[in-house]
Amino acid sequence: MPLYLYAVTDADHPLPVEGATGIGASPAPLRAVRAARVAAVVSEAPAQLRAKRRDLIAHQEVLLMLGAAGAVIPLRFGTLAPDDGAVRRALADQESLFTDRLREVEDRVEFNVKALQDEDTAVREVLRDSPEARRLSALTRDGSGTHDDQVALGTVVAAGVQALQAEHARDIAHRLEPLAHRTAAGDPTGEVFLNLSLLIERGRADAFAASVDQVAQSLGHGLELRVTGPLPPYSFV
Repeated sequence: MPLYLYAVTDADHPLPVEGATGIGASPAPLRAVRAARVAAVVSEAPAQLRAKRRDLIAHQEVLLMLGAAGAVIPLRFGTLAPDDGAVRRALADQESLFTDRLREVEDRVEFNVKALQDEDTAVREVLRDSPEARRLSALTRDGSGTHDDQVALGTVVAAGVQALQAEHARDIAHRLEPLAHRTAAGDPTGEVFLNLSLLIERGRADAFAASVDQVAQSLGHGLELRVTGPLPPYSFV
C-alpha cells in the first residue's frame, strides 16, 4: 500500500498521532514508521493526490501538531513511498543526516517576513530623489518629450524603484537577522521585494513578532511587512 509522508522526527518524539488523520477526501489515520533513531509520520496515500487547498491545509496541520511536541523535519507536500520497508530503508540510510537536521531545528520555529511597497509611492520617491527622472517626467507632462524620452523615463523609474527597494530590503534584513539563529532568502515575487525566512528560538517567538511589528511601524508610508508564523522549519531542512 503506497504511503504518504508528512515528516521525520526523532524516534522518541511523543508523536501525538493516535486518533489523528491526514490528507485526502477520506483521511486515513496517521501512524509512525520507525528506524533506530528516527521515525517518519505517514498515512495511507489517497487514490488521487492533488494539491487541493483542503489537503495542503491538512498537511500543514499535521506538521504544526508534530512541531508543537518536538523537533520535526517537514517533508514536501506530495512525498510518497511504496511501503513501510522503503520508508525504513530511507530512514536508516539517512539517519545521521536526519538527526543532524533535527538538532539544528530543535526548539526553533520559522517565521516568514515579506516586505511590500505601494507602486505609486515608490515612483513618487524616485521622482523626488532623481533629477533625471524629474526632467524626463516634465518633458512627458508638457508634451515636449519624444518617444525616446518616454522610454528613458520608464527605464530610469524602473531602475530607481529597484534600487530603492533593494535599499529598503537591506535595512529590514539588517534589523531582523540578528534576532534569528539562521535566515534564508526567498525570491521576490510581484510587489513583494523582500521574502525572508528566519529560524527563531521557540521561546522568543512572541518577542520576535513584537520586534517585527516595531520595524513595520517605523517604515515609511507605502511600505508594509506581512509576517507568517510560527511555522514548521520548512526553509531550514
